Amino acid sequence: MAKQLKGIMCTELQKSFRGLDGCVLINHQGLNSEQTQDLRAALTRGGVEMTVVHNRLARRVFKDLGMVQAFQDLFRGPTAVLYGEDGAISASKSLVQWRKKHKDLAPIKGGLFQGRAMSSAEVERLAALPDVATLRASCLSLLLAPLSGLPSAIQGLLSHFAGAVKARRESLEKGQEGGGA
Repeated sequence: MAKQLKGIMCTELQKSFRGLDGCVLINHQGLNSEQTQDLRAALTRGGVEMTVVHNRLARRVFKDLGMVQAFQDLFRGPTAVLYGEDGAISASKSLVQWRKKHKDLAPIKGGLFQGRAMSSAEVERLAALPDVATLRASCLSLLLAPLSGLPSAIQGLLSHFAGAVKARRESLEKGQEGGGA
């Protein structure tokens, strides 16, 4: 029965982790129930899930999914996997934010980002990056910045053109008045 249960657990974990762009691993040892609940609530607000897994089972699942060996080696001691829609980015942001209040709890073991294993320091640096929506907005504003001045530039050209036409007309009228007398 234990073998069948492990098979079912592996299948469910593979469903959860398949297509995962990245995740963060933490050591959850030392968290009491209140702290664990607080961590889970903070992660949920950030759209992040936390799954506590047996190391041997996790290594097997991630090996079957083709993850790098360096990442599989992080599964030592009590381990929880944090992942969100955008993988390690939202997980690292939510965790680092929570750890500001709880300094010595839930140490970061490392993570996975776009198929590459990360150290705990790299996970913390990843958390400092702006999220995808902010980056897109910044790029879009950079692209649209030159266009924002276009209407006023066109208006300026048209007013100068109108002024030049008016001046030319006035000069021609003065020329006709002076030449006809």
